[in-house]
Amino acid sequence: MKRPICCLIPAFNEEKRIAEVVRGVREHIADVIVVDDGSNDATVERAEGSGAVVIRHGFNRGKGMALRTGFNHVLGQSYSAVITLDGDGQHAPEEIATFLSAFDADAGDIIIGSRLWDRAAIPRYRYIPNQIGIFCISKAAGCRIADTQSGFRLYRREVLERIVLGTTGFETETEALIRAGKAGFRIHSVPVSAIYHRDYKTNFRPVRDFYRISILFLKLTIFGGKT
Repeated sequence: MKRPICCLIPAFNEEKRIAEVVRGVREHIADVIVVDDGSNDATVERAEGSGAVVIRHGFNRGKGMALRTGFNHVLGQSYSAVITLDGDGQHAPEEIATFLSAFDADAGDIIIGSRLWDRAAIPRYRYIPNQIGIFCISKAAGCRIADTQSGFRLYRREVLERIVLGTTGFETETEALIRAGKAGFRIHSVPVSAIYHRDYKTNFRPVRDFYRISILFLKLTIFGGKT
């Protein structure tokens, strides 16, 4: 039976690998949506040329806003779930099959691809903050989450219909986990590869974005979710 599932890729200046990522995803999921977050390179053209539907932001609004734009689009369609992954080649599209199997088995309402089992493949400057984040965010969500910063996820439709997201940056993925956990949704993890290309560059800014995640954590735990 064909699953009514789509894939959402937030992208900002990812012309180098976006075509490869889209083609890889379409071997498993036909419907791919790329939200271009104000790129000034060839991201849009290469994504469209590879078969993705592209939604454009006129200027850079943040990864979280790109996800929220994509989620709104998904909810306007008949999809039962959406898989998210990054457009920089950090996630292996062939591992989508693992998410689909977990979804078919009703393993969770949010399914997260956990990279942290492969510690040797993860840069030290990313691994240690991730461990701190896992402890704090798991506590806030009320359940153990193996990798809170992974963007490789499956969201069941009911989660997106229920939770209200208010952030716009990298902290949005943290907000989704905490709000979903507090709402009683099940969060499940599956192992995925940790891929860091030699020319890997991230839009994540450790000081700025960990500060935003920390403030969000405090607001959602101390002030009862009032952001």
